[in-house]
Amino acid sequence: MAQHTSRTYSLVILIGVLVFSLLACKAASKLGLPVRLGPLDEETLEQLRISSGERSQAQPGESLDLEVGIDECCYVFTPVDVRTRWSVSPEVGATIDSRTGELQILPDTPPGTTFTIQADIETGRKVLTAEIHVYTPESNPLVGVWGESQQISCESGQPVEGQAEPIRELVFNGAGDFTVTWTPFEIYHDYWGTYTLDVEQGTLAMAVESGNYVPEGLDLEGTFSIDPQGQLWLKDIWLGQRGSEAAPNCGHIFVR
Repeated sequence: MAQHTSRTYSLVILIGVLVFSLLACKAASKLGLPVRLGPLDEETLEQLRISSGERSQAQPGESLDLEVGIDECCYVFTPVDVRTRWSVSPEVGATIDSRTGELQILPDTPPGTTFTIQADIETGRKVLTAEIHVYTPESNPLVGVWGESQQISCESGQPVEGQAEPIRELVFNGAGDFTVTWTPFEIYHDYWGTYTLDVEQGTLAMAVESGNYVPEGLDLEGTFSIDPQGQLWLKDIWLGQRGSEAAPNCGHIFVR
């Protein structure tokens, strides 16, 4: 009888622990708290990175929801539920929720400011960092995704129809990186690199870092302007062509 009572008592305790754990998890979930009951395995830990929706840029007054996760199936970012403490440096111009990773860029933060984000995983088991670059449309009017509509003739300096497949995506980001892609597919780009611009002078200099297809005869230093219709004119700049052996032109016109 005593043995039966002991088993019953143990079973009641076990059920109580399970119920308590379930309720605690539900309560933590409602509060946005991590509910992982044990440490992260080493393999997953080594794959962790910070994602902000694939962005490394923000404008004054904007907020970003930062996450920690891994890339699955080559390029799909999957958030990982892990105990993380967030911080930002410098602390002037931005705030971050140390628990959730919500980053807020203050409205008066000047363009050109770079913030370093730190994610401390499981009290020092791994520390991740990422940079967020602040820009405004006035400080960098190139930021965004552009598609080629026409090219610029070397002889007349006027718009002409391109003789090859148009560039479907010319992407500039606020961190000073660009990509060129004729036929976008998932994360494919033809080539990519860095750029610098002088807004007052209207000059642009681009440099290729690498690529899957880098055309010959590139000329990546010239001028840029945006006309009243919002079209981007790149003059004395040649990003190459694909699908044609016609002589190169001397510029491109892009639309958003």
